[in-house]
Amino acid sequence: MQSLLFWAAVTAYALATAGAIVGLAFSRPAWTRVAHLLGLAGLAPHAAALGLRWVEVGHGPYNTRYEVLSAQAFLLVGAWALLALRSPGVRSLGPLVMPAAFLLMGFAVSTFELKKEVPIIFKSWWLVLHIGFAKLFGATTILAGACAGAFLWRRARPAALPALPSQVRLDLYAHQFLLSAFLFLGVMIAAGALWANQSWGRYWGWDPIETTALVTWIAFGVILHFRVLHRWEGPRMAWLTVLALGLAVVTLYVVAIMVPTIHNSYMVGS
Repeated sequence: MQSLLFWAAVTAYALATAGAIVGLAFSRPAWTRVAHLLGLAGLAPHAAALGLRWVEVGHGPYNTRYEVLSAQAFLLVGAWALLALRSPGVRSLGPLVMPAAFLLMGFAVSTFELKKEVPIIFKSWWLVLHIGFAKLFGATTILAGACAGAFLWRRARPAALPALPSQVRLDLYAHQFLLSAFLFLGVMIAAGALWANQSWGRYWGWDPIETTALVTWIAFGVILHFRVLHRWEGPRMAWLTVLALGLAVVTLYVVAIMVPTIHNSYMVGS
């Protein structure tokens, strides 16, 4: 049943990706709305699949690549779909958001069958907060990058993406998402330090993921400093937001999964 629910979600996200791209390529707002509805529809089986895995293995989605990336995709689609209900123009970010979610699901499925009991140090409320805010950080950074990418695309081709909000609004959305990501990352780092002290008796160990997360947080702070205090906006801020997205990808998906660290030494399929 869990497998059927997972593939039902993947199918919905794949169709949403196709619909969003068709809506963009042929300027068909109806297809954009359909893509949004398909994304919403995929959330129900996706949530059920994650819930069944949680019940089966007895822990949250943080021990295998499937659990980590599938939960990240769920949060990304959920944030986009819910925000689009409030601001319909955000639906047009689908061609950038849905392919990212689809790729996360594709990368996740390689460890779908792997299951393992987590070590005792993983059974901590600080870890739940640490991982939860990490996923919020990832989702909001991707959304910030999507807004910045749409801004740059339409700047190069003024007639493109007519259904999107105005350039001023896209610039503001990118800033708001990036600010949220900065705050989420800060809480993630703090909760992780408290978990580390509880588990290993030290708050900080300069582990590669700890170091990369701190560098990313400082970089986000510098970018926001230029925005808030120096009034940077428009194209140069959009490019800095894209750079921030790149740093987040390195932190969450390159170092955390591929570089040997104490963080992924417990992760099955890392």
